[in-house]
Amino acid sequence: MTIYIDIIFLENLFMNYIILFATGTIVKAPIKLIRAFISSTIGSIYAIVSYMSILEIYSNILLKMILSIAMVHIAFDSKSIKQLFKQLIIFYLTSFTFGGVAFAFLYFINPQNILMEKRSINRNISNKNNFNSWNCRIYYNYNII
Repeated sequence: MTIYIDIIFLENLFMNYIILFATGTIVKAPIKLIRAFISSTIGSIYAIVSYMSILEIYSNILLKMILSIAMVHIAFDSKSIKQLFKQLIIFYLTSFTFGGVAFAFLYFINPQNILMEKRSINRNISNKNNFNSWNCRIYYNYNII
């Protein structure tokens, strides 16, 4: 599969912003557009760097926690450690909820006619009466463009 850095950046930027916005709504904290954008951009850059796997330190759980603390602090400008901790917990719960919903959505709508093999995805496409059925094969590789 070819991975496009701009698509990964934009997807992560939008999802980080949505998660930060949802977190701000839940904790009733005012969030400014520019602060949320900066925080989302930091998270998106981290996602790109982790895809590239340049250094193993980027997959370290401690670094991920520090990054999430920085993102929450930048987005909400927490005045106290208690407030930051509350916002961080809600940020994690919101992230896990969005991730769980997305995983469940993909799990439940995953058609059974898709088969993943070594370096290809096979899908048998046919209509209701099985007329004109054909097999679609998509080859992918792991190049980052």
